[in-house]
Amino acid sequence: MSAVCWGHVLPDTLTLNKYSDDEVEAIERTAECEAQTMAHGIAAIGELLAYTADSGELDKGTATNIGWLINSLGTLSGRLVDVASAAEYELGRRKAGQPKTAEG
Repeated sequence: MSAVCWGHVLPDTLTLNKYSDDEVEAIERTAECEAQTMAHGIAAIGELLAYTADSGELDKGTATNIGWLINSLGTLSGRLVDVASAAEYELGRRKAGQPKTAEG
């Protein structure tokens, strides 16, 4: 059994060439939007953590759990950025390989 990782639920960036243009575009948009949402969420958790710790209302167990949550969310956020970048690259590669038309 392999270790649990976000890569198991996200597309493999090395196989994006197997997807249709529409699928790659959807992957890119979704990954970008979700990475942005995650970044805002991580910032919010950090602010909440800072205020809670400053007021003395944060116990060690809660701090540990929040630390692991932020670690996991940061890893996922980074992975989403990787997927979005790979999808953008794949779309650019496809576009560059297409013959020029009168429209562009």
